[in-house]
Amino acid sequence: MKTMNVIVAVLAVAVVLLHGAEAVLYTVGDDLGWAIPPGGAATYAAWAAEHSFVVNDELEFDFAEGEQDLALLTKDDYESCNTADPLYVFQEAVTLQFLASDTFYFTSTLAGHCTKGQKIAIYIGAALPPSPSPAPGPCPYSTYSSSANEKRPQSTKFVSHRIMARGN
Repeated sequence: MKTMNVIVAVLAVAVVLLHGAEAVLYTVGDDLGWAIPPGGAATYAAWAAEHSFVVNDELEFDFAEGEQDLALLTKDDYESCNTADPLYVFQEAVTLQFLASDTFYFTSTLAGHCTKGQKIAIYIGAALPPSPSPAPGPCPYSTYSSSANEKRPQSTKFVSHRIMARGN
């Protein structure tokens, strides 16, 4: 089951900038950054509740290398603060761009950090659809015939999601 969760996470999260995508950059915790919060887990929960994240938004987890880390967990591991088998661990500050709608669970694997409130669940909503463009008119020079015996060309849609790490 964890393997499938890893695949889903790998397919859903990315840290590369997409050309032409309208993304908003958020620094997790604002001025606090990624650290043990003074107000416990409610600090990051309140921060996340203040924002409406959507596909293509970017979240920056800002921390000093060697003093913190960032782990992506399953929901069960997040809720129990089990960091023994994370889906992925970032050892340095990272900016993540989300390419799929889902809830993602993050914490630190350092001893006691999760239980002291250094954890956050981020819900990424669906991106707003682009404004529709007017339909193009028929091409005046078209030689395509639409007789009943001819097959029309079929279109194919391919969607790809990936994860890559880029340090800040």
